[in-house]
Amino acid sequence: MQAELRREFFVGLDLGLRRDPSAVAVVERVARDLKKYDPVRMCQMMERVYVLREVRRFPLETPYVEIPVAVRRVMQGLTAGVTRTLTVDATGVGAPVVELLKKADLGAQLKPVVITGGEAVGKLPHAATVPRRALLENLRILMETRALRLPVGVANVEDLRRELLGLGRKGSRERDDMVFALALGCWGLAPLGEFGFAPNRLF
Repeated sequence: MQAELRREFFVGLDLGLRRDPSAVAVVERVARDLKKYDPVRMCQMMERVYVLREVRRFPLETPYVEIPVAVRRVMQGLTAGVTRTLTVDATGVGAPVVELLKKADLGAQLKPVVITGGEAVGKLPHAATVPRRALLENLRILMETRALRLPVGVANVEDLRRELLGLGRKGSRERDDMVFALALGCWGLAPLGEFGFAPNRLF
């Protein structure tokens, strides 16, 4: 008997305006119950894979009030009936955008994240606080362990790859908005705590 697949969508939203555009990334988590018991973790064994389904920038200087409409279109393009989680950059001007997203009835669980330059994951009354380094380290782990797949046929995936290669490279002129949209989506689905690198789970 074929195992039933469990599907969930995790959407990351990085906010920009004049210097950098806003960007969105959609990752699908597909899980399959292996029908085996893991005696070490004392739980049923699951096979999981994370697949990039969409990544794109919004036009530069897209007004923040238009972001919820654009995100709703993204959500409408996803498979109906599948759980969605939206992890959004709530740093600085992102806070009022989060309020707009809450009112937009997107049919998704909303997880605001304030990106910091610190070392520890924490919590504010309105959002989680996550170091920039932790976001990128989490993404790196998922990619190096081949848990995250970036299919060739996805639009803008080559631009995303160039962003990834240019990240942190001295003299690089590549943007990083799509990278951070992906990193936010991946933090929503598998924060560092799941890998044992952080003392506390984010959500």
